Amino acid sequence: EIPNRRIGKTATALVKKLCKDNPGERLGCGSGGVGDIRKHRWFMGFDWEGLRSRTLKAPIVPKVASPSDVTNFDSYPPEQDVPPDEFSGWDEGF
Repeated sequence: EIPNRRIGKTATALVKKLCKDNPGERLGCGSGGVGDIRKHRWFMGFDWEGLRSRTLKAPIVPKVASPSDVTNFDSYPPEQDVPPDEFSGWDEGF
């Protein structure tokens, strides 16, 4: 089940077809191959040729001030846990 209600019915249908438990039943794994994915109505109007030729304009272009600018990334606190010593015996129960 897809929890986010902002995801439309067409996108939900696509994800469900891509995530079938049986790989042989997944969209794109049948006789139509990748073409079946391209024909899905969620991709209606998508410029596949632009994607292939790398001329497709990006939907979002982040602003970057410099090569070291990381403002577009989430920050995470440094990890506090120190990995156990290799000879500490932490893995004896395995």
